[in-house]
Amino acid sequence: MKRICIYLTFDSQKIVDRYIGYMLKELKTCVDYLAVVCNEDNVVQGKNILEQYANVIFYRENIGLDAGGFKDALIKYIGWKKILEYDELVLVNDSLFGPFSSMKNIFYTMEKVPVDFWGLSKHGEYRKKELDTYPEHIQSFFITIRSKMLHSNLFKSYWEEMPYYSSYHQVVRKHEMLFTQHFFKLGFTYDVLADIEINNSLKFENNYCQYAVIPYELVKKRNFPFLKRQQIAEDNKLEKQTQEELFQVMQYIDKETYYDVNLIWENIIRTLNISDLQRNLHFRYIISEGSEYGEHKENIAIIVFVSYRRSAETVIEYLRNLKKINLKINIIAQSKELLDDYKNNEWECAIVAKENIAEFLSNYCNYDLVCILNDADLTSEIRPNYIGKSYFFNSWNNLAKDEMHVMKIQKLFDENPYLGLLTNPQPNFGEYFGEFGKGWDGKYEEVNNLVKDKGINCQISMDKPPFSKQKNLWLRAKILNKLKGWGEKEVSYLPYLWIYIAQHCGYYSGIVESSEYAAMNEINLQYYLEKITEKVRYQYGSFKNFLEFEKKISEPYLNEFCTKYNRILVYGTGIIARKYKDILPRPEMYIVSDGQARLQELDGIPVKYLSEIKNIDDFGIILCLNRKNQVQVIEELNRRGIKNYLCI
Repeated sequence: MKRICIYLTFDSQKIVDRYIGYMLKELKTCVDYLAVVCNEDNVVQGKNILEQYANVIFYRENIGLDAGGFKDALIKYIGWKKILEYDELVLVNDSLFGPFSSMKNIFYTMEKVPVDFWGLSKHGEYRKKELDTYPEHIQSFFITIRSKMLHSNLFKSYWEEMPYYSSYHQVVRKHEMLFTQHFFKLGFTYDVLADIEINNSLKFENNYCQYAVIPYELVKKRNFPFLKRQQIAEDNKLEKQTQEELFQVMQYIDKETYYDVNLIWENIIRTLNISDLQRNLHFRYIISEGSEYGEHKENIAIIVFVSYRRSAETVIEYLRNLKKINLKINIIAQSKELLDDYKNNEWECAIVAKENIAEFLSNYCNYDLVCILNDADLTSEIRPNYIGKSYFFNSWNNLAKDEMHVMKIQKLFDENPYLGLLTNPQPNFGEYFGEFGKGWDGKYEEVNNLVKDKGINCQISMDKPPFSKQKNLWLRAKILNKLKGWGEKEVSYLPYLWIYIAQHCGYYSGIVESSEYAAMNEINLQYYLEKITEKVRYQYGSFKNFLEFEKKISEPYLNEFCTKYNRILVYGTGIIARKYKDILPRPEMYIVSDGQARLQELDGIPVKYLSEIKNIDDFGIILCLNRKNQVQVIEELNRRGIKNYLCI
């Protein structure tokens, strides 16, 4: 059996990570010829990984995405003459971590299945009235084509006639979802490795993408020895309530397979948004009560920035609870008077000007761990002092409660080598409740510019603000090295930047709580949720899930807006437009920005460019876009003097 394999990779930073090398090594045990297609003009790091295993490497512009890369490899780079020298063709992309069992076993298992083409998994037929419908199909990240189908003119014609799709959505809709049934209707048979049928339903609206929702079950029980990379950061885990599966599958891969889980961590920390990782892998650690915490061996420093004289008593109480541990403790202030209450103790005190704080912190980069703490206003001059005390408690009780607590935080860093930063939960009481939902709070552009100016290699997005904006935290001290040369204005943005600096250094970030605080916080959050949902239900009507909850809030404003206009346009044709389709009026047209890829129509409704709409003031425009695109489109609409729009 002679096999040829085409492996396609794309990375926006033009980096090839080690997990790709492992996959290529495994593929080479089963294929005779391995061609790698890079959907970029070159590789700046990791090219040696490709060269070690590939027979040939091709570089191309990312036209047509994965499907375009396979098309060019088959038709232009390798050519049908060479392709047809082989009995089987394997098409694979780089979205898979694994395999967690040998590739030889995978091919051996499937050799016993008498079909014309096969894959690793498939999506069952899906139908949901007025929302979506698509047939059963093999998911296209791994497909093997056998001789009968490979050597048919029908297979050749499919690729030669396939256009270069301009978006991921088009590739999925026009290629992945149709490929299987296209060839099945032509008389070719198919199957998949994973036991997908056990979770499929004859009620088609209950079928779902199983590798995205239940990865642990698939890897452990259903013969799917891979983890899909992009699903780790999928943004709708809360709606499906399966985020426990990701943590479980990572633990299973690490403890129950021979696969080096570091290959996964290296890639996802570099390429995915840290807020997504924190939420979906629930990086929230609870420090329990008790005395078992292991041996203190790290070189640890605690830096306390003080700004309020009345806080000294409370700060000193906490610091004295740490006296049994050999820690370096520094008290830092802007003036001599603020240090007077601290000087008779065993810790060091220093005055550091605001413009020198970054340089001061960077001097601690040779420690193992550093804890940065701030005091709080504990007076009643601005607000009742119980609010300041609660704020102080939220930070100090979760980060530096006592020596056992600190030792257990040290142990967390020891046991999780990719953990780089821990902060306390965002306070949710009093006036601090109003901070929830602010996101970037208008500071995205400044933070993004700083990221670029300082060369911070991270995944930052207007749609995904940092999961926590805090001044109090534990971190691996080497992260502080990145602060060298920063000024006072740059330091003022650190609460937004900490998790991205940690990502630049190869670490993820999380939240840490004492068990007593976690219990209290859980009760508070449940109380807030109950009150908010009760209010929405009373004012807007009942709902069954979070998506319906969101729609209930949006619907009154949408209806009020639409009554002002007889003609409606929907701006956007992507996920959000589909998500809210059932509460949107049927638009006269969909529109997209000039120069963007577009469909000719959506659900039988034409799709036009903004510049093609005549008498646009006669329409009400509903913006169904993510936050980043909303900002860009609103700027363009305002520039054109268009004010008749509403954001969903």
